[in-house]
Formats: sequence, structure tokens, C-alpha cells
Amino acid sequence: MEVCEIWFAFSWILDQLPKLCPVNRATDLNVLKEKFEMPSLNNPTGKSDLPGIDIFVSTADPEKEPPLVTANTILSILATDYPVEKLACYVSDDGGALLTFEAMAEAASFANIWVPFCRKHDIEPRNPESYFSLKRDPYKNKVKTDFVKDRRRVKREYDEFKVRINGLPDSIRRRSDAYHAREEIKALKQQRQKTDDEPVESVKILKATWMADGTHWPGTWLSPSPDHSRGDHAGIMQVLFN
Repeated sequence: MEVCEIWFAFSWILDQLPKLCPVNRATDLNVLKEKFEMPSLNNPTGKSDLPGIDIFVSTADPEKEPPLVTANTILSILATDYPVEKLACYVSDDGGALLTFEAMAEAASFANIWVPFCRKHDIEPRNPESYFSLKRDPYKNKVKTDFVKDRRRVKREYDEFKVRINGLPDSIRRRSDAYHAREEIKALKQQRQKTDDEPVESVKILKATWMADGTHWPGTWLSPSPDHSRGDHAGIMQVLFN
């Protein structure tokens, strides 16, 4: 027992020593830039020598994980202060939802505005929802004369982006209803032609979820059906942002 107590006492002392004089480390971005992005004997062109980074974002249910939140996560990743050619973001939706797919398309479009704005004006935080919700003065330490104009333009674009994202569920539902009604009418006409205008029963066809290009969504449908129910298409939607 005495040996054990001595050992534990010694271990406790070793554990306390670092706490008496803690070491705080911080990344020096200027040193990293000088080492990896400045011309040198080993890198005469000054091309970034930082390692490539792949970031994976996964989602499974757009009802529990709102697409706007996922989109903001992706936008903050794409706007990271890192060489563009070295950064890639992958999105995988195990729910196979058309809502997620169209939200990611909107995010990719808005990224063309958000990412240059962040890099030009050193914006922090780089999540647009967090940035535009800040309580502090957004103009503090900003010296570029066009910052005010750029911020107003990007804020307007982001508000419109949010409206489009929030309107996607209704848009997809209305589009699918319209295509479904068209398909029912088409099927009814074909049935009447086959029966020589005799009375026919109402035609029932599967209610599919339709994409904007007028084709069936291959993943999970709003009205579950065979081969198009939740869980049937895990990982069907995979998007690369680069």
C-alpha cells in the first residue's frame, strides 16, 4: 500500500507542475504565410505549399436539420482563410431529400458573393447568419471605403437567399402537385382513347416528387412510395463544393 500511495502522490505532483506555469500557444498566421506561401529556394513561385483539406458535412433529415443551418455551415467552411485550391467541402445527405439538394444549389450560388466578401474584408465570423446577427459595431476597424456598400449589398443578397431557402418546401410541393395533376390528366386521356370514349374510372398514379427540370427525383419522395421512402437512398445525394 505504501508503494501505491507514494506512486499516486508522485503522479499527482507531476500532474500539478504544468498547471503552475501553463503554456499558451497561438497560431502566427504571418509565420505560416512566410513559410508556406512566400517565394523561397524550395518554392520559387510562391505557390501555396499548405496541405489540402477535405471537410465532410453530413445530414440526414431536413426537418430536424434545417437546410438554412446546413447551408450556413457550408458557407463558413468555403469562406475559411485558406488557399481556395487546397480546400474542398463534401456534403452527403443520407435522407436523399430534394429539399437538401436544392438548398445546396442555392448555397453554391450565394457562395459566389459571400466568399469574396469575406476574403476581401477579413470578415469574422464567417457564418453569414452569425455575422449579420452580431450586436457589436460591424464597421469597427474597417478601413476600406467600399466596405459599407459591399456589406449592404451582401446583406440584401443574404436576406433574399434566406427567403428562397425558406420557400423551397412550398415550392417543391407546389411543383410536384402541378406535375402530378398533369400526369393524371395525361393518363386519363390515354385510357379514354383505349376504351373508345366509354366511361372510365378515375386514374390513380403514384405521387412523385419532381425536380425543376421536369424529371422524377430519384431519392426520397414527399409521399413515400416503393423504392422512394426514407432510408432507401442513403448517401444518394453527394455534393462537392470547391
